[in-house]
Amino acid sequence: MIVEPSVGILLFLKPLCCLKDKRIFFMSWKLAAIVSVLVLLVGCVSSNQKASEKRYVITSPEIAEIVCLLEGAENIVGITAECNFPEYLQQKEIVGNFGKVNFEKIIELNPTVVFTAGLEQNSLAAELNKLDYHAERIHSKSVEEMLDSILKIGKIIDCEKRSIFVVDSLKSELQNIQNYSYKPRVFMEIYGDPIMSASDSSFVGQLVALAGGKNIFEQLPRDYCRIDPELVIKANPEIIILTYPGISADDVKNRKGWEVISAVQNDRIYSIDEVDPDLILRASPRIILGIKELQKVFHEAK
Repeated sequence: MIVEPSVGILLFLKPLCCLKDKRIFFMSWKLAAIVSVLVLLVGCVSSNQKASEKRYVITSPEIAEIVCLLEGAENIVGITAECNFPEYLQQKEIVGNFGKVNFEKIIELNPTVVFTAGLEQNSLAAELNKLDYHAERIHSKSVEEMLDSILKIGKIIDCEKRSIFVVDSLKSELQNIQNYSYKPRVFMEIYGDPIMSASDSSFVGQLVALAGGKNIFEQLPRDYCRIDPELVIKANPEIIILTYPGISADDVKNRKGWEVISAVQNDRIYSIDEVDPDLILRASPRIILGIKELQKVFHEAK
């Protein structure tokens, strides 16, 4: 039991009220003061130990961004290699990459919460739960789900007020996004071998719409899936955005039959050097910056 400093002083001084020897009285007073300070220090140490009990391992970069924005970075003890923003996360322990997480390394870090994404990380969360580790799966497939995820993470890491403030701010930003009467046809190339794109219902598809573009693939069998290159030629996009490394505008221009596409003829092909994919592929608060980048591409003359 920790005794409050003021209570500690009273406990030590109470039996001294009847003492006639002033020297003994003042010695006892000094002893009580020292004990009181020690009690206070013990309280501080206990408080710090309680704070340090929170240990987060995060396997998804978008979740890492949210936890940092909610001011929970000091409790992050492990991340995957893709968690590169904010930059100071590079000082944290690496537990593998998004597709291949080192299970043993996570156990070594003794986390109180492990934040995982959905899809291929579902099995990781299930194994952690079997061992009585608290694994939270956060997988936002829409802007609305991302806002809900921020609130959920805020509750888990005891930053609920901060999360409400962040969500309210994002909603305000989203409401103030400029509307455009003309919406250019856009092809979002998520991967090139095989060629993959995103539907309107996907997270990326929503950002294209918010930025004032018209996704050429309104519907697909899945949110992100392989597409027939002939369908891209037929849809004749005015803008092509490449969201993965290792490909340039010239690579697209040299594809057989693609020379007839409007985006190719008018040199409106944008690689990751011009549009940061992290701002549009990650379901994090930085989507506001991503939408603004897309707006510049869609609506400003090249």
